[in-house]
Amino acid sequence: MIDVSGSYGVNVCGYDTYKKLMHQGWLKIKDLGSNVLGPVHPVINEVIKPLREITGLDEVSFHMSGTEAVMAAVRLVRFNKQRPLVVTFGGAYHGWWDGMQPGPGNERFTSDVLAVKDMSEASMAMIKARASEIAAVLISPLQGLNPGKPPPSDLVLMDSAMRKTNDRMQDYTNWLHRLRKVTAELDIPLVFDEVYTGFRMGQHGATEFYGMGPDSGLGPDMIVYGKTLGGGMPVGVVCGKKELMHRFDKKHPLRVNYIIGTFSAAPMTLGAMSAFLEWNKESKGLYENGQKKTDEFIESCNKEFIDRGLPMRVDSLTTVWTVLFSQPGRYHWMYQYYLRSEGLALSWVGTGRCLFSLDFTDAQYETVKQALLRAGERMQEDGWWWDGSAEGEKNLTASTIKGKMSYEMVTKMVGIRK
Repeated sequence: MIDVSGSYGVNVCGYDTYKKLMHQGWLKIKDLGSNVLGPVHPVINEVIKPLREITGLDEVSFHMSGTEAVMAAVRLVRFNKQRPLVVTFGGAYHGWWDGMQPGPGNERFTSDVLAVKDMSEASMAMIKARASEIAAVLISPLQGLNPGKPPPSDLVLMDSAMRKTNDRMQDYTNWLHRLRKVTAELDIPLVFDEVYTGFRMGQHGATEFYGMGPDSGLGPDMIVYGKTLGGGMPVGVVCGKKELMHRFDKKHPLRVNYIIGTFSAAPMTLGAMSAFLEWNKESKGLYENGQKKTDEFIESCNKEFIDRGLPMRVDSLTTVWTVLFSQPGRYHWMYQYYLRSEGLALSWVGTGRCLFSLDFTDAQYETVKQALLRAGERMQEDGWWWDGSAEGEKNLTASTIKGKMSYEMVTKMVGIRK
């Protein structure tokens, strides 16, 4: 079994490296112990200093998970800007907190979150018009893979409408740069949610990848990290400008911003983070090689798909990759189960986001490619690449599939049978 789930984004280094990082982390903190939770363990200095250098931001706040770190970031910008609204972009995921997750999975109506269309002039106009109400604009840099849309999951693979990914990469980069300039002019904090992309989309994450690092003049006002930064331990981190990180109001001392957590900055987590940051500092070549190998994998797979007449393609954003379909079909969601049968360990979101860790070998890339091909051919043999072209059938489109599914759902609900 080969893991291409990347442990939901955590596994950048490879399993064996994380074992070493956690061991090194324990050696750093074992003399004082792992339960130094009242006073701050001195190993924290080995984490704060490199994070400030990487981000160019003033202060660092520690939390227990990526979702919790996003919660803290949103609370901080609302408190310090004294504005109610937060802007996000359609399809972006910012954790499971019901205050930030619109759409399926959250039954709460989020009236103070404005989810708008990515790369849209109307969205930019709205941000300008409501600037005095907006506490922050949140960016999920992974949206560069498919701007404005969620990754394919069991909820959206039913019709499998054809999608385009990073043919618009330069356009998306230009959009982010423009958004940064506009938000700076309007005094709206720009927050990069790098829980998933931090230290994956490059040695220093998505800000580096999109040319928005600390020396670019385009850096965000706040960056949220999680996942791989923990070196194998659960973690959430917020790095931000000093004026956005205040937990109390200097003019009104009784107005406080309550953000705490018993195990935030736990010594074991700090030790593992310190070990990870030391590894990261020396790993530029690993990141470059991982990008090169993934590009070669994508090119090789797509050539084989075309040669064998299979209706899918793969595309990537650094070492994050996804499966696309070149024709609509009702049963594309089944492909993930064929992949599992071929020995690929996937996350629950099916073929939405797959990941390569930086320790993948040439042989493992080839094994994954052959699994993709065999799974596609088996689906073809079993008749699941139905395209609606058989005699007596209409030409199949995503809209006709949706229409047929809607009809079936309604007739089932009201008890009508054919």
